Amino acid sequence: MKKWFLLAAVCVLAACGQVNKKTVNYQMSLFDQSRYYVVAGEGADKEAAGADALKNMQRAFEGAAQLASTQQLKDIMANAKVQKVWKEPNSRPKNYFALAVLDRNVAQNMLAAPMDVLDAKLAGFAQSLSSVEEPFAALKLAFNMQPLVAQRNVYQDAYAFINAGQEGYRTQEFDQYKAALKNAMGAVKVSIKTKGPQHTVLLSKITDALNQMGLGVALDREAKAPLSVVVQTDVDGYESEKVKGLEWCSSMASVSMVDETLGVTFARFDVHDRAGTSRRVDSLRLSMQGVGEKAAEQISQRMYAYLKIR
Repeated sequence: MKKWFLLAAVCVLAACGQVNKKTVNYQMSLFDQSRYYVVAGEGADKEAAGADALKNMQRAFEGAAQLASTQQLKDIMANAKVQKVWKEPNSRPKNYFALAVLDRNVAQNMLAAPMDVLDAKLAGFAQSLSSVEEPFAALKLAFNMQPLVAQRNVYQDAYAFINAGQEGYRTQEFDQYKAALKNAMGAVKVSIKTKGPQHTVLLSKITDALNQMGLGVALDREAKAPLSVVVQTDVDGYESEKVKGLEWCSSMASVSMVDETLGVTFARFDVHDRAGTSRRVDSLRLSMQGVGEKAAEQISQRMYAYLKIR
């Protein structure tokens, strides 16, 4: 019995000694993942495998944050090194593997530097917003603050991605700056009034466009708001035209944009679209969706241009 036990123990030790150290998982386990960000690659030779590992690391950064076109990403990637390259025995072509390794602290410090500069600017804007009572004056400040917050968001996403605990940089302070921006933008309400065929299609698209700008939309159609968008939809004489077996519909919308506090109409325009399907009702719906997209785009552009100079 004792001999059998000793034989089994020897077999277990032999099996442990035969752990395949040429696998990607094993080689990655040799690095402290809390300190290093490690990405694997493969290729037909050592150089190709190393290049693939670095490319995969850069793609991971680009997927986590919109750093693709910034010098910052190039600088970070310059600190990533290929530290392991090996060939797996008895494997087919593309049998070289490599690990690209990046020190997380180095990358975090490189991202923190521009965020410190942005935070100083955002703190100044937030302080100015707190002292401005007139909503439209605050809105002008908010428009200038908006691109800085967007840029800071990109860096924040990249920082959280490379951080071992997925934590952002000075998150509490940044949240305060974003809240100040949101409050200033949302304080200027816009009422949207639509009527005519399929007018609710336009209502939803215009609401989305204004929300993307950061402006507040009055939920009650009858509520008094300093700005209003009035839309009248219509269908012209091509409603029943049949061409090549399709029912075509041409739709339009007349849009007026009004500053209610000053009693002036600062924009007025028409948009058109046309669609053809096997059913007239579908053609109407699709053509009106096109009208809604065109109207929403123009409303955003004209609203932004007006509020910048108001």
